[in-house]
Amino acid sequence: MRWILALLAVLTLLTGVLLLSNRSLQHDLTLTGQQRDALKAQLQQRETLIATLNQQMRQRERAELVLRENLSTAQRAMQTREHQRQGELHDDPQLRVWADTALPAAVSRLHQRPAFNSTGDYLRWLSGSQPVPGTVRATGN
Repeated sequence: MRWILALLAVLTLLTGVLLLSNRSLQHDLTLTGQQRDALKAQLQQRETLIATLNQQMRQRERAELVLRENLSTAQRAMQTREHQRQGELHDDPQLRVWADTALPAAVSRLHQRPAFNSTGDYLRWLSGSQPVPGTVRATGN
């Protein structure tokens, strides 16, 4: 009979240990489920972000394509105008003489300026330059 009582005590102790272990495992399972849910939420957010970034990338690619097409159209228009100007210059001797005439010295000086490293350099150069002379006679326009 003693050995039955000892066996019952051991079984009771073993049952208590198993219950505590079960409770600990249940707690671990709950924590793991919460972590899984948090990771799922993070993954969903990242997938949404990736989809948004992909959409923005496609929009930028389309905009870049439109800009390239506009640039190409503008270049073709510029080339057409330049060819037309060259043709007019070639065909009209009076226009050719006018185009080959040198600019007056005062106008040429307006196009001359040194290279600047900063806005301060430009302001110093601008404040030190001579004022543009007034017109001597009124134009007929």
